[in-house]
Parts: sequence; C-alpha cells; structure tokens
Amino acid sequence: MKKFILALCVSMAVVMMVTPVFAMELWDPHLRGVDEGLAAGALPPPGFYFINTFYMMPGLNSWSAGVVNKDAKLFVFVESPVLLWATGMKFLGADYAMAIAQPIVYTNLQVVTPLGTLAGNNWGTFNTLLVPYILSWKLPCDWHIKTALTVGLNDGSSNLSNTSLGGNPAKIFMAPSANDYYDFIPEVGISWLHNGWNISADLFFAIPLKDYYTNYQSGNQFSGDYTITKTIGKWTFGLGAASYYQVNSDTLMGVKVPNSQTQMYTVGPIIGYNFGPVSMQFVYNFAVSSDNQFGGDWCLLRMVVPLGNPCK
Repeated sequence: MKKFILALCVSMAVVMMVTPVFAMELWDPHLRGVDEGLAAGALPPPGFYFINTFYMMPGLNSWSAGVVNKDAKLFVFVESPVLLWATGMKFLGADYAMAIAQPIVYTNLQVVTPLGTLAGNNWGTFNTLLVPYILSWKLPCDWHIKTALTVGLNDGSSNLSNTSLGGNPAKIFMAPSANDYYDFIPEVGISWLHNGWNISADLFFAIPLKDYYTNYQSGNQFSGDYTITKTIGKWTFGLGAASYYQVNSDTLMGVKVPNSQTQMYTVGPIIGYNFGPVSMQFVYNFAVSSDNQFGGDWCLLRMVVPLGNPCK
C-alpha cells in the first residue's frame, strides 16, 4: 500500500493530520493543505483555543507517473481536535505557545487484484501529536515568522503490529488508523499580514522513525501549505495550495523500495466567516498532480473557538 499523511496544524493555532500515499505504511506525518487559510507565521492573543478540523478525501485513486490506477481506491475522513495554549510568555523575543492534537480517523480502502477485491474499513485514533513549542516573532512591516516542532507518539488504536483492536484483524490490516512508529516534524511559517491580506507559507520537514514491526523505514518528506487571502469585514476569500515531496526513498530491511518517492500538488479556493468570537473556514483543493501515492480532491471545514485566558 503506501503511507498516508496525518497531521493537523493550525498556525493561528497549530499542527498536524492525514493524507494518503503508497508503500508499506499507511500514514504520513503531515495532512496535505491543513494549514491553508491560516496565518502561518503568527500566534493568536494569549489564551486557550479549541480548533476542530473536519477533513475529507472522498475519492482517491492510486497514481503513478501521472497515470491513474483505479484498481486502488481510498476514502478518508479525519476529525482532528486541537487544544492550543498561547501562554503570553516570551522566549528569545518570541511569543511562546504549545499544543496537543488527537485525530480520529475513518478509512475505507479497496484494492482490485487478479484473485478478487481486497477491502477494509476502520474507525480509530491516530498517533497523539504533541507540539511542545511554537515560537512566533513579529517583524517590521507586518511580517511574522514562526518555528515549531511536532512529535508524533506511537500510541494509535490500531496499526500493522496491533490488529486485534477494533474487530476483524484482516479488515484493520487493510486500513489501520495509525502508524507503528514515532515521528518528528520541525516547521517554519512566514506571513505578511497587512490591511486584511494574509500571504503565508507553512513549511514542514517530516522525519519518520523506523517501524520495527515491519522493518520498514519511510523516507523524509518536505511539505508546504500556502495561502493568499483577503478579509473584508467578517468575510475572508482567497486561494490556497499544497505541495508534498519525499526527498529520499523508503527502505525495507535496509534495501531501497522502488517507486517509493512520492510527490503531490493541489490548489483551490478558501472562504471564511468570523461569527465573533467563533470563526470558520472552508477549503477545497483540486488535485493538480500526484506520483506514487493516492491522489484526488479534498476539502476541510475548520472551526476556531477561543476559550479565554484563565491565567490572567
């Protein structure tokens, strides 16, 4: 099969969520485009924030070298609740925040083979995502820059080495809800926020550790989420895009896996409304190209709820 990519990030909030690819692992560390529409370099005012993202990829097909293979089909739904704490403290001159996310995942995978159709579907929890630090600096001329680190724990409800959870082991083997490894994702975000404009880029470099159950090592991945929006009154309109590129091949027992370097590009509209204090955004991306992974359109609905600042 191949990896997926999970990670939710909310720059006004945080990081990390899910997307599909293609080798031994089902999931990858960063959800494609999940930060589109956000101010990648900035943090919100001090306080606690609840961010809930509903993310759906309704009809993904396996792609290789630009050719769609309709014998492998995937449906993905992710709900990713995040709790962000903008502490109000400073470190190295930057605003300091931290966050935690616990995505919940549904997958439905079908693969047509000469011996028949293999199918699996599963609900479960993904690996818990800890963000121990988010540092954001405000620069001259309305520029903002941010750095963060996300750590993915090996604690999901089902993976390839633990197929007894959730019912039918064969069903879960086809569509586990989590990875059987830890990963680290350093992040850099930059934003220009001026007169209602948000021009942002959020860049991630995912470093998966080895899966010792399968002896499989996924390659490192570079991802980017990009935003150009304009806010007029309570409405926000604009365009978002996402890119994903795997910089080195996967390995199985130390041997390179052929056709395991993946890439993907998507682009689409963003619309948002600020209900005061709750704000919502809808993002839809059209698939531009994919290689060696599942590709297709995706959409998300994001809700940001300020919870106040009891630490005042």
